[in-house]
Amino acid sequence: MKALVIAAGEGSRLRVSGYHGVKPLYPLLGLSLIERVLLTLREAGIREVVLVIGFRGQEIKDYLGDGSRLGVKIQYIDNPSWSAGNGTSVLAAEKVLQGERSFLLTMADHIVSQEAVERLIKVRPREHEIYVGADFKLDRIADLEEATKILVSDGKITAIGKKLNEFQAVDCGLFHATPALFDALKEAQVQGNSSLSDGIMVMARQGQALVCDIGDTWWIDVDKPDDARLARKVLLMNLPSPRDGLVARYFNRKISVVLSSWLAWTRITPNQVSIFNAVLCFLSAILFATGHFLWAGLTAQIASIIDGIDGELARLKFLKSPFGELLDSVLDRYGDGLILMGMTAGAYLNGSHPLVLVLGSLALLGSPMSMLMKEKFHTATGRRYLPAQEGMWVNLLLANRDGRLLVVMLSGIIRLPVVGLAILAVTPHVLVLIRLKLMKRLLLKNSASLKV
Repeated sequence: MKALVIAAGEGSRLRVSGYHGVKPLYPLLGLSLIERVLLTLREAGIREVVLVIGFRGQEIKDYLGDGSRLGVKIQYIDNPSWSAGNGTSVLAAEKVLQGERSFLLTMADHIVSQEAVERLIKVRPREHEIYVGADFKLDRIADLEEATKILVSDGKITAIGKKLNEFQAVDCGLFHATPALFDALKEAQVQGNSSLSDGIMVMARQGQALVCDIGDTWWIDVDKPDDARLARKVLLMNLPSPRDGLVARYFNRKISVVLSSWLAWTRITPNQVSIFNAVLCFLSAILFATGHFLWAGLTAQIASIIDGIDGELARLKFLKSPFGELLDSVLDRYGDGLILMGMTAGAYLNGSHPLVLVLGSLALLGSPMSMLMKEKFHTATGRRYLPAQEGMWVNLLLANRDGRLLVVMLSGIIRLPVVGLAILAVTPHVLVLIRLKLMKRLLLKNSASLKV
């Protein structure tokens, strides 16, 4: 499937913030608006993009090139009549897309979640139909007055426009269209109307404009500086992973997300962060082994916080890769092992009973089990195992990585690594027993649903 992206407008309202560039190139957390749109399309599986440019279009072409840097193929179309309305920009792509069964349509200034794009891709418009991405969460719309409103009846659009008094949803700037849209836009132009909404209204009168509810997914039309600030907030808010443990969710992410927002403007990569995190773990191990327990514990907690940044940067700047996930996982396991070995050596060399060697061995044995069980569950079911579903009391065992490193820090602060080792010699194995029971139930349920 191809995507048609409209990037022809002037975007004058962003200039009040002092920005003098072209609107699609407006920077947002290390990427331009148009880059975020194209990368979201790529992540949703779209590799061919028809990009309509107009106002200072050459700057956009010079910046994006052929799209290979972003993993997409871009075909440019210049629309000299861009100021007449966004409908003319859609019409400019008619010759290129006329032979397509359907295509995705979106705007260069609309930041949408990947999940929203995937929902629009899944719906299949019949010939002469169009699906409009519709947001029914009216209480969450930042600027409802400026939004394009939709009146819906039985899943079909009966009216669309900014001036509607009665409506149930708003258009989120994402569409799954057929070439019939071009004919509808031509008919609207004959009537003196040149916006995309006018063309959709022509189709709506014929019962051919339908809505696709985007559900709980999100989107933002970046039209003004306030919209850009909201987009930044929403992007950062969606960085934490649903796989976070208790400590990461309520403490680590409060710091790591802020750090990620700063690092987004640099060339630092997620893999570099993973390597730096491993170095911190090694340093913590050395500090424990040499008796500097306080600094060792604090260093371990810093590593725990930074452990979230590589994933946050990867999601924020579309830098996720299978190798990056593998590298992060391997380095985390080495880092955990080194810290526990350092704690064991430090406790033993500072006069602890030889039993500490047993505690260290049990802690080392249990350290990788949390990740191992979650990965095995994912392999067996194709679904992520989320610690949050275990309940608060299980999370209080602090046996996930974020919890274990908190225990490490606290034992360093009180200068008794043997206490931390004693806790970590027990809690990971208790968590294994609990998860075996929970996962057995989930696996049996999954197996039963497959048989049905």
